[in-house]
Parts: sequence; C-alpha cells; structure tokens
Amino acid sequence: MEEPTEEPEWTTFEATAYIALCDTGCSGFTATEYDVRHTVEYEGRRVIAVDPAVIPLGTAVEVHTANGVIIEAIAWDTGGAIKGRKIDVLMADIDDAWDFGRQAVQIRILKETVK
Repeated sequence: MEEPTEEPEWTTFEATAYIALCDTGCSGFTATEYDVRHTVEYEGRRVIAVDPAVIPLGTAVEVHTANGVIIEAIAWDTGGAIKGRKIDVLMADIDDAWDFGRQAVQIRILKETVK
C-alpha cells in the first residue's frame, strides 16, 4: 500500500507586480536570461521574481492571491527589493501591475528546479 503524500504547506508572502520594460533599467530579460519582452510565462507558468535564498530559481509554485485566484508560477527572476518572503509577479503592462498592487499572498512549492 502506498504512503499518502502530504500536501505542500502554504506560506504567506508579500507580493507586488512588475513589467518587463520600464524607464529604470528593466532589460526585458530575467535573471535566468529568459526574454520576457513579449510574454509573462515560461512553459505555461507565470514568471515571478523571488529571493533565491527563500525560493530557489527554477522552482514551480502556486500563488493564491488576495482575490482567490490561484496562479501557477515559476521562480525565474530576482529583484533588488525582493528579499525574504517577497515575490514580484510579472505583468503584461503597467495597468495590470497597478491593478495587482501590493498584497499578501499564499505560496506553496509544487516542484523545485523545473528545467
């Protein structure tokens, strides 16, 4: 008989949003050198920026937003202000980023180091 597998735990993070191109040094390429100038996803998952000491780059996660939406995401970027339990969610445009704002989210790890 198989052992039941435990569901990954949800952890609270602070989330903000960002866009690929901006006036202050955004190149359109992630820390993993992925070009996000025309997409917000990598292999069907939303790109997020993380502190790699907390969530390793390449980790697949679920992000449960304040309004109840669950986003499948991948830790594919980093950011200077992303330290500790903070994430930045890549958005298609500035309006989407402003709409997302700053919010508490729940994160759970699905799979580490997706290739």
